[in-house]
Amino acid sequence: MAAGVARPDDAVIGRAPVSALLVLACTACSARAARPPWVGTPWVGTPWVGTWRMAAVESRDSSAGPWRRPFGDAPYGFVMYNTDGTHAMNFSRTPVPPRFPGGDRGATERELRETYDGYFSWFGRYTVDTRKGVIIHHIEGSLWPSWRNTVQERPFEIRGDTLLLGDQVRSRRVLVRLR
Repeated sequence: MAAGVARPDDAVIGRAPVSALLVLACTACSARAARPPWVGTPWVGTPWVGTWRMAAVESRDSSAGPWRRPFGDAPYGFVMYNTDGTHAMNFSRTPVPPRFPGGDRGATERELRETYDGYFSWFGRYTVDTRKGVIIHHIEGSLWPSWRNTVQERPFEIRGDTLLLGDQVRSRRVLVRLR
């Protein structure tokens, strides 16, 4: 944060003398130091920051089993890792289900179920443990309510413009950097 720029949590009251402002600034600095590790983390220039297109969502029951693609051969969506430690993941099955015949007036239970099963979304904050090679997603909201306020840790590897999430044995997400 640049000097002199107000933050929502920095309290400056009235026209305090400069010495009082310095005390407030130091108090704000220590308050920021006590924040969770994902706030203010300098992710600028790190290889995972950016927008990634989802290219594959695959899983299997065992290391020798066949890969399943529950979102089709070419899922459509994006994953974003921002420099401020926030992230969002949104993708859908392909082919995308047809528009609801009722348009904006509603959908049948079956149409709603197909739509729900064919879409995935979550958002929140993230941290990275480079020693362990994992991205730790601190989920604040998700289409799946049971994932709200949970932590989802994913092994990751970056190969050029490809980001691999998952253990690559039973779970694999392939993402391609957008340019």
